[in-house]
Amino acid sequence: MNNEFKIPDPETRARSIAKLRAACRLLDLFNLQLDEAIAVADAHLLEQRRTRRAKSNYLPTQFEN
Repeated sequence: MNNEFKIPDPETRARSIAKLRAACRLLDLFNLQLDEAIAVADAHLLEQRRTRRAKSNYLPTQFEN
């Protein structure tokens, strides 16, 4: 069995590097989309909390008889 490591030719290396860069760009794009989704969810949760607090702390401006 021959376990000798061979360095690929320059063309193969260039293709591999291009594929790795493309994969990195896709991962960066996915991370940006995920960050946006998290921000939207956080904003929605914050609005829900504000709405709940506003309802629970309701004080009428005029007292009824």
